[in-house]
Amino acid sequence: MNIAVLLGGISPERNISMVSGRAAVHALRSLGHSVRAIDPSRGADCILNDDELAAATPRAVTDEELAAFRPVALMECVSSSAFDGVDCAFILLHGRYGEDGYIQSLLDLRGIPYTGSTMLASAAAMDKGLAKMLFQVAGIPTAPWVTLTPDQADDHTVLEQVMTEVEGGLVIKPNDQGSTVGMTILNTPNVDSLGEAVRIAGMYSSTILIERYISGRELTVAVLGDDALPIIEIAPKDGYYDYTNKYTKGKTEYHCPAELSPEVEDHVRNLAVAAHNVLGCRAYSRVDFRLREDNIPFCLEVNTLPGFTETSLVPMAARAADIEFPALCEEIMRLSGIFAS
Repeated sequence: MNIAVLLGGISPERNISMVSGRAAVHALRSLGHSVRAIDPSRGADCILNDDELAAATPRAVTDEELAAFRPVALMECVSSSAFDGVDCAFILLHGRYGEDGYIQSLLDLRGIPYTGSTMLASAAAMDKGLAKMLFQVAGIPTAPWVTLTPDQADDHTVLEQVMTEVEGGLVIKPNDQGSTVGMTILNTPNVDSLGEAVRIAGMYSSTILIERYISGRELTVAVLGDDALPIIEIAPKDGYYDYTNKYTKGKTEYHCPAELSPEVEDHVRNLAVAAHNVLGCRAYSRVDFRLREDNIPFCLEVNTLPGFTETSLVPMAARAADIEFPALCEEIMRLSGIFAS
């Protein structure tokens, strides 16, 4: 098949996406497919050569780099000749304009099949507040939360109300970003620290999610089709699972499968599939949980386009289920309705 792997993009996670996409390019080529790497941030001139692909690193994107990107470049890219003859798109764009339904809608309009969730499911999962409402309706436990706007960062009355309504430690993050971009954890919040956290998150989104911090173990569950893969426990050696601990080798330990009782394991896996389904996700996703000390799990979010390097969490869980990385790529295509030859 002629496959376009979409990577890079214009979000703060573009460099992680480049590394994810490179792994998929190599895996799909190893299976005999004709693969082109496409970075929509470049507009019509979006096909990367192998040297550009090899140079990708997971370094953080600077604010200056982000400011230079143009959302209209995505339209220029998808409407360009770069997609001529393409049978399908393998999407590995993380964050805004890739994981939120925008690129999916453009591919729908051009009639190009793609991997992963549809436009609607992608948008629902990326909107953390909306996703939590759907979890709540479906009976999936999730931490109490409120949403604010950046201009409320200096409204002490509102901030006091937040700390009354959502008691205890707080997690403050952009409503529609990933990879802990713009996130702050406050164990003992006050008006000043909460206001500063809202300002930081407001640099990345027009809506700020504030939820109760759930102490306990961090678990993640990859869903593939209708099944949950082995659960992974994430154990940072210091602090919490932030951008540095995620993407710096040796900063975090991963236990796969996680050491859980059969009852807790089954419960968490069933909740992961339920969260995947209530958002209408397709093919695969990764569902993040906090497991409280009393073994009550709380669903944090569903990632429709999680990290996808050969050492990322979804491939790690797949290997624990005896699914190697190239086979995982083809299975995702099959589950997305794309039948590779």
